[in-house]
Amino acid sequence: MKIHLIRTEDFPKAQYHEVLQFLQGQVGILQFIEGPVVTLNPNYDYHIFEEEEFVKQKFDVRKHKGFSANEKTSDSGVFFSYSPPTFPMRQRTYEWSQFFKTCKAYREFNNIPEQDLVFLLTNAMNKKNWFGSIDESMRNFFVHTADWPFFFKMLNKPIYPIAYEIVVWILRSMMFTHREEILDHVHDQPLGCINDFCVQKDQIILKMRTGDICLDCMDQIVKNDVPPPILRQIQNTLNDIRQHILFSRTKNVYLMDSPLLVSKQQKTLQFPDYSPTKARLNPKELSLYLLYLNHPEGIALNCVTDHQEELLNYYKDVSGQVDLQRMSTTVSLLSSYNEQELSVTLSRIRKKIKNAIGTEFSKKYLIDPLPNGTHGILISRERVRIADGDPSNVLENF
Repeated sequence: MKIHLIRTEDFPKAQYHEVLQFLQGQVGILQFIEGPVVTLNPNYDYHIFEEEEFVKQKFDVRKHKGFSANEKTSDSGVFFSYSPPTFPMRQRTYEWSQFFKTCKAYREFNNIPEQDLVFLLTNAMNKKNWFGSIDESMRNFFVHTADWPFFFKMLNKPIYPIAYEIVVWILRSMMFTHREEILDHVHDQPLGCINDFCVQKDQIILKMRTGDICLDCMDQIVKNDVPPPILRQIQNTLNDIRQHILFSRTKNVYLMDSPLLVSKQQKTLQFPDYSPTKARLNPKELSLYLLYLNHPEGIALNCVTDHQEELLNYYKDVSGQVDLQRMSTTVSLLSSYNEQELSVTLSRIRKKIKNAIGTEFSKKYLIDPLPNGTHGILISRERVRIADGDPSNVLENF
């Protein structure tokens, strides 16, 4: 089965490709196809959202089982950086029918087979304030791609909730025969199941963290003969998304910073809250790292030579050498901005730290550009311990 992912221009290209690559990386018979940028019909309204309204889906399932007639489509119609919204918030809002007409136009122009699915990924707000929905053909969908960090405050990348919505709508299109039937089976009270309705939008966190399908919904899947290979791929994808979301929550706790333990004798950097693996530096690398640790304000690369004497003292301390002339020559080359030695050494330090604890955790421990235009290490010096021998015995002081 082929699933075409098209997008409006307001959904950033980089995020779109991350979602696409994540879904394409899942093993199975569902094939996710890259689609073009599309344009919505410029027929929209403006709405002023208060925060209480923004976090609710405008649809009372208990009063209205089914879709209103004006939501039906017709053949005649055509970061990752996040700033939380401030309320009241004025937003353009679109009818669902406009999203589905865009899907239909894409189908007709590209001769997409009827059995293929088409998803419109868009930052545009819809009038019912839903995360996503399906048209009466059960082959066209939209997924709202904006504001996920508002609900997942610890999630660095919104690609996983977006991918969740896509695969869950695929499953719903197969486990129900028509879209009105979907609302007959949603759970008004959240169970941690894919079919929790989530009137209060932040309730969606529960079902994404569980990645679960309740027994009643599983019976519905069996009743409608959802092919086991597709179900298996979707369940594996949901489990993968769940792991990413859970890890993002715990990772942000970790990003309160692991202690940094520096051993001059062993020439290692250790990050005990992240990994037992140590970054092992050579004397030049450790000397340069100690220099930058001692200057939390940072040092511009072309000014390292101004700290040559301090750098030499560190090198004497950790190198074990006795030939002063040889050590001075080494430090002179290392501190010179015009030589390659400085940039090569910095690159090797970065690589060793990343190999020890991974790219995401390493950011505060690298000698990297600072906002003031210098280079430096972001880690709070209160979290740093430097020992002549094994520093592990000072861990209890943190």
